[in-house]
Amino acid sequence: MYAKCGSLEIGRRVFDLTDDKQDPVLWNTMISALAQHGHGEEALNMFDDMVRSSVKPDRITLVVVLNACSHSGLVQEGVRNFESMTRDHGIVPNQEHYACLIDLMGRAGRFDQLMNQLKKLPCELDDRLWNAILGVCRIHGNMELGRKAAERLIELEPQSSAAYVLLSSIYAALGKWELVEKVRRLMDERKVKKERAISWIEIENNVHTFTVSNRLHPLKDVIYSVLEQLGSQMEEDAPSIDPER
Repeated sequence: MYAKCGSLEIGRRVFDLTDDKQDPVLWNTMISALAQHGHGEEALNMFDDMVRSSVKPDRITLVVVLNACSHSGLVQEGVRNFESMTRDHGIVPNQEHYACLIDLMGRAGRFDQLMNQLKKLPCELDDRLWNAILGVCRIHGNMELGRKAAERLIELEPQSSAAYVLLSSIYAALGKWELVEKVRRLMDERKVKKERAISWIEIENNVHTFTVSNRLHPLKDVIYSVLEQLGSQMEEDAPSIDPER
């Protein structure tokens, strides 16, 4: 709990004071917390400590380790740990591990290496893996692979808006506006609606949720009145802008 909330020092002290450290869940939690807070190398060092302590990693351990490598840019370390899963730990990679590998290589822009790894897959790519591929293609503007991933996703889940939206984002990033419009028309033809994002805010121990154009909140009139006042105030306080510049 302490570690996940960012109190890594306290979390580490609690971990060190724990007598029984043979439970992999204990190690997984600490490794995950280090990774989430940007300490990728420390997370890998802790994984090495886990192995040296004769604690057998489980599937979740390797997911956590691969994520740590991905978010810290430790590509070689991630590939090394992925390839050692079966050999050293007797764990056969599943779709979640391959999704981590896709994210790892994709973030680093290593698409050739990524495709070589995917050819070794013992099974068909599912929607999770195609989603992971599409996500990294969006980051790096890999239009061809992104298009292939989106088309496959649309075949697997024709009513899911995610593939359409991500494909549209790839085209927009590349300035292919006619293709952006084509994707939008396809969504309209198939009556696919983009899922609305939800925002949460906690006020005096009460959690309030909001979506775009939400008019269902019991205090909606007060909320929109305050927003209008804020908008007017920002316009008054904003420096004048010369349209000719």
